[in-house]
Amino acid sequence: MAYVDVPGSSSVWQYDNSATASNTYADSADGANSVIASGVRTYTKPGTSDTVQVYIRCRKKGTTVERGELSKTYYDSQ
Repeated sequence: MAYVDVPGSSSVWQYDNSATASNTYADSADGANSVIASGVRTYTKPGTSDTVQVYIRCRKKGTTVERGELSKTYYDSQ
């Protein structure tokens, strides 16, 4: 398990790049439109062709408290 900085977050956030489905909300990876790789869940929004990516195990840099999920799609555009 390695926490690395979330690009675009000004070194405020980190994510676990080895996180798996067992490290996130129980039903967040359900369905055929969802894939988890390298700590990132990628899915297609229902009824669209929009693809969204989410870091699934995150914390603020310098802490050990997990804070949940962050939108990779958002931070990639920063």
